[in-house]
Amino acid sequence: MPTAASRRTAFKALHEKGRAFLMPNPFDIGSARILDGLRFDAMATSSAGYAWTQGVRDAEGLISRDAALAHAADIIGACGVPVNGDLENGFGDAPEEVVETVKGAIEVGLAGCSIEDYTTDPKNPYYSLELAVERIKAAVDAKNAIAPDFVLTARSEGPVKTDHELEETIKRLNAFVEAGADCVYAPQLKDKDQIVHVLSKVNAPLNILAGRKNFHLTRKELGDLGVTRVSIGAGLARIAYGAFIAAAEDMKDGGSFGSFDRADSVADSTVDFESFMKARP
Repeated sequence: MPTAASRRTAFKALHEKGRAFLMPNPFDIGSARILDGLRFDAMATSSAGYAWTQGVRDAEGLISRDAALAHAADIIGACGVPVNGDLENGFGDAPEEVVETVKGAIEVGLAGCSIEDYTTDPKNPYYSLELAVERIKAAVDAKNAIAPDFVLTARSEGPVKTDHELEETIKRLNAFVEAGADCVYAPQLKDKDQIVHVLSKVNAPLNILAGRKNFHLTRKELGDLGVTRVSIGAGLARIAYGAFIAAAEDMKDGGSFGSFDRADSVADSTVDFESFMKARP
């Protein structure tokens, strides 16, 4: 198995502008091993995907720091590639709490992590710009003291539907870059023109979320635009749990079992599933 240091080095090297490397998000050990068998360059945890495996909602403070980091350790142990941690808002409002989360991320062997400016409070959903920047600056200082090649991604969670909202997002992303973030991420971005505009205004590696409905840009197109990284978020978990729920509802409400005719079983698959259940050497 690669060391934590070698995974950090490899992950850092992937962050070249325009590469648009694909970073899918497993949600448990089995899905991580499948993705590892498919030879992706890197992976990332999904806070929503993991929350669903625990039967709870995402971003409501129902998953603890310790639980998220233990889940990350499971994913790291199941694969041989760098893993980025989706660590929500750092599991605390204060910069000191974000620092504890980043330290924990490095200790368990993550190659990077993302920190959001979403508070989990529906009445005040986003941290003020001043506090959001202070939190990222503290995280950057902490990781630079321990593992400078650890990739710290700062996320701006706000909407981008209007020009004003988009400019506010750009303002936040630039403030995060100035605070020392290695990569930036605005999950609401999916329109080509908006992505081009952000890339022209923000001089830092940009992550784009592709695992959603009505996202029509290809990886090549994103790379040609200058996007650095493409993640899937909860997309794979949504597909898996969506199929599971649909089949369960068919059985309960309709008394039929046709959903199993529509699903390919592992035995019927053309791929060697067993090879996916073995981590890379």
